[in-house]
Amino acid sequence: MIRSLFVIASIVLISHTASFAEAEKTVSSKVKDVTVYLSGAEINRSGNTSLNAGDTYVLFKDLSPNIDGNTIQVKGKGNFTILSVVHRLNYLNESEKPKDVLALEDSLESLKMRVEFQKALQSVYKNEEAMILANKSIGNKDVGVDALDLTEVANLFRKRLTEIQQKKLEAKAAQKKLGTRLAVIQNQLNTLNIKRNRATGEIVVAVNAGERTPAKFLLTYFVSGAGWTPAYDLRATKTTEPVQLDYKAKVYQNSGVDWNKVNLTLSTSNPTRSGSKPNLNTWVLRYGQPRYRLVGYDKRAVAPMALEGKMKMGDMVIEEAEPEAASAADYTSVSENQLSTEFKISIPYTIPSDAKHHDVNVQSHKATAQFMHFVVPKLDKDAFLVAKITGWEDYNLLPGMANIYFDGSYVGKSSINPAATTDTLSLSFGRDKNVVVTRKKLKDFTSTKIIGANRKITFAYEIVVRNTKSEPISIEVQDQYPISSNKEIEIDLVESAEAKVDNITGKLTWNLELAASETKKMMLIYSVKYPKDKNIPNL
Repeated sequence: MIRSLFVIASIVLISHTASFAEAEKTVSSKVKDVTVYLSGAEINRSGNTSLNAGDTYVLFKDLSPNIDGNTIQVKGKGNFTILSVVHRLNYLNESEKPKDVLALEDSLESLKMRVEFQKALQSVYKNEEAMILANKSIGNKDVGVDALDLTEVANLFRKRLTEIQQKKLEAKAAQKKLGTRLAVIQNQLNTLNIKRNRATGEIVVAVNAGERTPAKFLLTYFVSGAGWTPAYDLRATKTTEPVQLDYKAKVYQNSGVDWNKVNLTLSTSNPTRSGSKPNLNTWVLRYGQPRYRLVGYDKRAVAPMALEGKMKMGDMVIEEAEPEAASAADYTSVSENQLSTEFKISIPYTIPSDAKHHDVNVQSHKATAQFMHFVVPKLDKDAFLVAKITGWEDYNLLPGMANIYFDGSYVGKSSINPAATTDTLSLSFGRDKNVVVTRKKLKDFTSTKIIGANRKITFAYEIVVRNTKSEPISIEVQDQYPISSNKEIEIDLVESAEAKVDNITGKLTWNLELAASETKKMMLIYSVKYPKDKNIPNL
């Protein structure tokens, strides 16, 4: 009786499983549109099928394992009703081997055969060597060996043994080289298989149709493991022409699914940040009992006396402890939804799931720029070409690195940070060797004198700026004189050659206009007076 019940239960279970498997219909889908955020991406998939009358479970498989199940939205077009949506992970589904994995496996097998062949060659040469050495006797105790015959045999043995040793070394070197290549391919294959064999995401949509009908499904969901960072190229050919600003995005994704020829949209928002506005809790001050901690002690110390702030008792030191840090829960701070900019890319892009950065061109602008030179000869004798760009706020820039090119040559990198920039964006276009700057000390004006109880030192410098270019330039020259922090130290700026002087920082600024091949000189003289028994190490 029990056995009969078990058989009946098994039949019912198998029938139920079979009916479920028949009702679950796999639908092929493709990624059509992707919106990439600064962190994460929104995926839009579509798939077509036909539905029979009744209930059907529509299965979308081989999806990203990084899907946020709370973000899944399913829409349908057709004469049917969507009943429910379920997200799950499939750890048993082994995805089809891609072409690169198959190619690597073929290469691996070929290399293994070649390694085995080299091993076999070494074995053959080793056996031949052993055979020669085992049969090296050419005479016996009754018959002697002619000297000429001995020489010929020795030469034969020597020649063949030398050849065998050389062949053995060649086979060993070939085996080592093949082994190195084999290890590289094996590591690459292991990396690809780890990615291929990880769990895949699946979405099951329960639908009901009154009759057989065509159906189109649109799936939208958010995945992690993707994002983009801004990058820029700034190009200038002449100082009298606008700057070419190329806005690029370095898009990456490791979602587990390649994006093949998808429509990309880049968004400056970050959905991973909270969208709730911040709230300030009431800040209430209260008295509390002081706490104390033991700093050090002597085993000979006796029982502590009354504590009072900080006190010593023999060799015992007790001081009031610092209060514990407040919990973050006491000051909840959540950012509000922020306005974002979206860049829709007009051509399809392919972004493989390899976590590498792939350049995507976003925008290109002709930026109005005013070029000038900048030099601080006290620190660096080279003049730097600087572009001051206006109107940059219309380009929706984000903080990022910029590659700088001038006259077709790469001159270096710079950073763009719109949050810390005023209405003018200043970018360095590198050193200009055609502007020559010197700063030398003038001995005739430099002196040290003792005046009563004080020492007075006078410093004098000559700054020379020469424009060797065939066109005029504007240049800003900066220098400085010291600032006193003690009333006994007296500073006197004797000569500043009409520089703009900042008496708080001691900075001197000359804004010069130099014609082609023109040279200008500036004189800087200042004195420092302080007590002669004192020393100023940084003077």
